[in-house]
Amino acid sequence: MLLFLVGMFVALLMTVITTSFRSSDVYKEAMARAAANEQVRAQIGDPIKADWLIAGELKVSSNTGSANLSIPISGSRGRGAIRAVASKSGGVWRFSCLQVVVEGHRSAIDLLPAALPAQ
Repeated sequence: MLLFLVGMFVALLMTVITTSFRSSDVYKEAMARAAANEQVRAQIGDPIKADWLIAGELKVSSNTGSANLSIPISGSRGRGAIRAVASKSGGVWRFSCLQVVVEGHRSAIDLLPAALPAQ
């Protein structure tokens, strides 16, 4: 009985944490950018869906915050993970790392726009 209660508590805790990640703006933006990327869609397939267990850290306090997430994703052709590292300042999230690593592929797909060359 005790083991069952502990298991239920852990399951409830994981559900609460996963739900809080999924409701965050930084998670939604990372998923949207991955789903909009042609290379990701070609390698993972459509539709791209987040798998259940999201790992990482999310800290938000009104207009500031930080995120370091690993979001497992899958599609009709394969599986992978989104790596999202971002900070929030003035209410705006800015990614320092946003990439997709696809199982069976060596290189990551960068989802951040290329920096413009200095003039």
